[in-house]
Amino acid sequence: MKILLTGIILVCLNSFSGSTFDTITKYFSINNYKWYHYYSIGGTIAILVLLIYLYFFGGIKKNLILNHSSYYLLTIFRGIFFIPVLLIVFLSLKHIPINIFTMLLMTTPFFLLIFAKVILNEKLNIISWISIIIGFCGVLIVLRPNTANLNIFIFLVLFVAVYNAFNFTIVSKYSYIASSYGFTFYQYVPFIIFSYIFFIFDPLIPTFKEIFLFSLSGIIVMISMWAWNAAYHIAGKYSSIISPFFFTQIVWGTIYGKVFYGEKFDSIAFLGIGIIIISGTIAIYNRNK
Repeated sequence: MKILLTGIILVCLNSFSGSTFDTITKYFSINNYKWYHYYSIGGTIAILVLLIYLYFFGGIKKNLILNHSSYYLLTIFRGIFFIPVLLIVFLSLKHIPINIFTMLLMTTPFFLLIFAKVILNEKLNIISWISIIIGFCGVLIVLRPNTANLNIFIFLVLFVAVYNAFNFTIVSKYSYIASSYGFTFYQYVPFIIFSYIFFIFDPLIPTFKEIFLFSLSGIIVMISMWAWNAAYHIAGKYSSIISPFFFTQIVWGTIYGKVFYGEKFDSIAFLGIGIIIISGTIAIYNRNK
């Protein structure tokens, strides 16, 4: 029961911190800041905070030095594959409302089930497959795609959802090779290094406000990544129970979008969201049954 409760809290922390990060990121994106200024400064501070924390509480060697050299290959590969994700988030939020962005991310559980079938060889019954199809229909109801509102960023955000699902599957399958801190560190560092390549050619001397918000955002997204990794690192057989709490991010995304950017959903969109949540929950609970 303790593991189950911890997993639920971690998933909820991931959804809350993820939406908070999205809200801050949208502010800098729509105000024409450069993504590499934003991520390089914020990411550096976040990694320093993580290292300080591990030094005093978790143990740097225990969490960042892996048992076998071959383990670094997978963890660093995850980090390299993560590079386009934060870049997509920054660019997409300039063109997509937070509530739509969040709703698109809610397709993650559906892709998760598909990866569980392909990578983990889990059995999916007919109810799960039907729920997945209905869930994607819910996405179409919310978007109501047409030539006016359909753009490339919609599909790029779906790629982020695919990555999130792939990331969970890999962490679940290979949880023995690194701790949740180790997975988070090696996931984040390659993107920070990539950001500095651009920062060097176009440096920025930030104001105190910019340093504060960059750093806050960097720390928040790192917490979100760690909570996600930690939740499924310990979940085991409880993963199907804790996964539906991922949909709480819709609540946070809707609130943040309304309060800070004046965004809103109509009744048809809420119908689509309800379909996504219900079908996603059914699909998750019926896996392996």
